Amino acid sequence: MTPDDIYNILTDAISTNIPDEWTIARVNVQMLDNGQDIEFDGFYLTPSGDAEVLVTEFPADVTDAIQTLYRLRLEAGQPQANRLQIDLTPQGNFTTDFSWDQEMQDEDEHFTRGGTVAEWQAIREERYGKPASD
Repeated sequence: MTPDDIYNILTDAISTNIPDEWTIARVNVQMLDNGQDIEFDGFYLTPSGDAEVLVTEFPADVTDAIQTLYRLRLEAGQPQANRLQIDLTPQGNFTTDFSWDQEMQDEDEHFTRGGTVAEWQAIREERYGKPASD
């Protein structure tokens, strides 16, 4: 599977899940546990500018495609990324932005090793400061 195949699978899945007219969709992908655990969330804008939640319960082949993309990026020596943002237009034009979120990675590793919420809150506060909501 090539990156083009992967992007076609992903953009088809996104556009299929939008029931209304739309102007742009954004899907955020979190790639946890070294790309083995994939989480999606997203929204789209209607022509009137209203943001609507995008249903991101994609078929298994979409998750498989993202896992393959994660692996292909590593094999190609591209910078590590655990986040992917995709913006898509109804015409099929899209942009991607890969990024690394160290805090998310640290949290994932903490809970993968069996850490507790209380422990993570203390670690998070020490490393990254108090959350803005506190």
